[in-house]
Amino acid sequence: MSGEPVVTLRDVDFNYGRTRVLAGVSCKVHAGDFVSIIGPNGGGKSTLLRLMLGLAAPGRGEVRLLGRAPRETHLRVGYMPQHL
Repeated sequence: MSGEPVVTLRDVDFNYGRTRVLAGVSCKVHAGDFVSIIGPNGGGKSTLLRLMLGLAAPGRGEVRLLGRAPRETHLRVGYMPQHL
């Protein structure tokens, strides 16, 4: 794919207290890509989405959404969680 990625994660780590949930996650998602995030309960799927949306901050690494920090894009992104 050409052009700037919609989502970029570089070496992202995230912990809940002492429990590591994500370690060294890196990926790029371009416009038009189809992506599935699969894994067991507690595997970090929702945490990954929260990081992409700026609802959580990584312990290490970088998250970019539309080329910016996720919190800078809040007017251009919508999110509807399964449970309110």
